[in-house]
This record gives sequence, C-alpha cells and structure tokens, in this order.
Amino acid sequence: MGERTGLAVVAALMLGCAAFGPFPHPVPLLFVIAAAGAANAAFPLMRTFGSALLGGVAAAGVGVAAVPFVTCSSERFTEVFTCTADAPTWHLTGSVLVAGLSGAALVLARVLGTASLERRLAAIERAVEERK
Repeated sequence: MGERTGLAVVAALMLGCAAFGPFPHPVPLLFVIAAAGAANAAFPLMRTFGSALLGGVAAAGVGVAAVPFVTCSSERFTEVFTCTADAPTWHLTGSVLVAGLSGAALVLARVLGTASLERRLAAIERAVEERK
C-alpha cells in the first residue's frame, strides 16, 4: 500500500505545482498530465497507460526545458513563450521539476506493478500446491 500512497503524494505535488506554482505555459499543463498519469498508474488496469503518460511527460519536460532561453534570445520567436522577467528561469525550473516528479512516479508504478505480480504468482503457487 506504500507505493499507492507515494503515487498519491506525487500526484498531489504535481497538482499543487500546476495550481500554485509560478510556472509559465505549458509547464502547468505538463504537471496536470503527469498527475493524471500518476493517478492511472495506481490501478492495475491502467498502469501501462499511466506509465506511458508519465514517460511522455518526463521526455517532454526535458525536451522543452531550455527552449525559452533560445526563443527569448531571438527577436523572431518572442511570441512563442513568455519572455518577461524571470519567465524563462521559471520555465526551466518547472520543466525539470515535472520531469523529476514524473520519473519518481514511474519508479513507484514499476515497484507497485512488480509487487502486484509477485502477489499473484504466490497465490497461483499456493493454489497449485493445494491441488497436489
């Protein structure tokens, strides 16, 4: 039950960052998608889908981390991301944070899946032994 609690805590952290963090777009959206992935990964039927969401968000977080620094330094692309004040720094911080939390949720989902599989295999072994 500890892994499910861990996934719930990570999902709550992600939603808190999306709702209250000073992160410019699209970082809050990444947090919400990752929280949905963590919630799905807590259930056996949706674990694969949740893990896929988490992996995609982790890759996207790493991929878009430095983009505002590049686009904001060019005169041509200043409309793509918010380039005022500390927005590029907060974008980088949020992107790295969402990638890290998604990675942590992926590890928890993997541990939860392994424990569930081990419990099922033990139940099958007991049933086979009882029939002998």
